[in-house]
Amino acid sequence: MALQNIEAFDEHTVGEALSRMAHLMSWVQALEARLMVRMQEIFREDFHAASGRLEPGMAFSLAASECAAILNIPQVTAQRMMFEAGKLCGTHTATLAGLEEGRLSYQHALVVLDQCQDVPEAKLPGFEADLLAAAEGQTRAQFSCKARRLRERKFPDTVSKRHLTAFEQRKVTLDREEDGMSCLSAHLRAAEAQQIYTALSTAAHGEQSAGDSRTTDQLRADILAQLLMGGLGSTRVTDTGGAGSRGSDGAGHTGDGAGWTGRSGGAASRGPARAGEAGEAAGESGTGGGAATGAHGTGGGDAGPDEGIVPRAEIMVLISAETLFGADDQPAELHGYGPISAEAARRLARNAVGWTGLAQDPQTGEILGVGRRRKVPAGLRRWLRARDGTCRFPGCRVSTANADIDHTIDWAKGGPTDHGNLEHLCRRHHRFKTLGFWKACQPEPGVIEWTSPTGRVYRTEPFLEFDSPDTAPDPRQDHARTNPEQTQPEQVPPF
Repeated sequence: MALQNIEAFDEHTVGEALSRMAHLMSWVQALEARLMVRMQEIFREDFHAASGRLEPGMAFSLAASECAAILNIPQVTAQRMMFEAGKLCGTHTATLAGLEEGRLSYQHALVVLDQCQDVPEAKLPGFEADLLAAAEGQTRAQFSCKARRLRERKFPDTVSKRHLTAFEQRKVTLDREEDGMSCLSAHLRAAEAQQIYTALSTAAHGEQSAGDSRTTDQLRADILAQLLMGGLGSTRVTDTGGAGSRGSDGAGHTGDGAGWTGRSGGAASRGPARAGEAGEAAGESGTGGGAATGAHGTGGGDAGPDEGIVPRAEIMVLISAETLFGADDQPAELHGYGPISAEAARRLARNAVGWTGLAQDPQTGEILGVGRRRKVPAGLRRWLRARDGTCRFPGCRVSTANADIDHTIDWAKGGPTDHGNLEHLCRRHHRFKTLGFWKACQPEPGVIEWTSPTGRVYRTEPFLEFDSPDTAPDPRQDHARTNPEQTQPEQVPPF
């Protein structure tokens, strides 16, 4: 449908065009469902015939990965869409036909799929027809409410089974948002969620009665963060604008630190803080980097008897020596999130249990050394974690904290253990590569080119981009030429 001379459209023409556009979108989504099912059939039949060892679950996962890469969507989204497509093209062809004809939207179709769960097979066609008739002229929310009442009236015995299925899907998710914030969500039983929310609201109202100027929403968020991170004291505002705990210096800070609120935070590795390393790193390369870890603790005070519930946790913040010591205010990188303000990074570093220096070439961005340089494997692991950020499979967002380090060319086949032959892969995509369904290569260090089972090639870039160390100048040699009288720093082991 082409919109030509749209400026001349009157209200009738605009309305007709919108109606046709809605029909067109529903038709496209119906065809997309058919194509996704066909992709799964291809993997299940053709690739099974070729390998003789492709089980149905692997076929589904591989087909979803291919579709995810083609559509530029996360694999979890592709798997959900493929599962829905299988239902539409299988037991719910009437709903698929309604979608193709533009009689309902894809969101309405999802309501039909949801409400038809656990309905006896013999009664499914009739109930589906009733739902489709009830969808006409309804918004998605209106239809969902109407469909739920219809199902519970016709099949009251399915309620308990649906509740059990929903309970098995309980989870906690973390979604990155803009401006240094994240959204932590919990999918819980309704009664438990209501109790938690009521308790947070009651505590928030109590703080407001005591004179706290924060809004109820702000207090609920700050109190929840304090409780989960081990702080059991008051949530009064500190001079940094965050929620602090009595008797604990720097505890419970709340700022633009990517949703970080509570007693501790930080930037680097285990062990005592070593400010000298950052200075040494800056002296070697002209730019120092810091990678720090935060763990459960008070950031200055002694932990109380009930504050050991939350386990030690580690986060990584990459911050230059100049920014760390206040010479500039360049943004830092919160691992797994992205840029955060210099002040937020310095606050995390102040409260860190420990941190490790990191040397970086200011011209090329190449990492020259990380932390305790004599232990190359540990330093290289930290370096790769910073470089990759997530699993390096196309579209995958699994954090490197939950991923394996894999040799692009297998070590058993002569692949070296260096940064140009290593990448992080989550367990699922590590298995894809190990079994040979997806093939990977590094045409240049840190850049992964993937070849899918259908022969398509996808390229993934590292979270942090560095130039190749083979062509990068060594700033230590320049330093030696311009300052021959100074003692040379210890050489960084080659990666």
